Amino acid sequence: MNNETIEPWLREILRCPRCKGELTDEEGAQGPELQCSACRLAYPIEDGVPVLLVDLARQTKA
Repeated sequence: MNNETIEPWLREILRCPRCKGELTDEEGAQGPELQCSACRLAYPIEDGVPVLLVDLARQTKA
């Protein structure tokens, strides 16, 4: 997991744009991502910037 790519102060306030749930750092098939366990979406992190767009999120299994 690579949570060092996001500034710590920003990481603390990030929430899922769909349900406002807490996001956890995970490693997906395409690289680092933030996952919401409440609505089961995963948001990619590109060059240290979380892409928190529901349309670009992928559905997770768990």
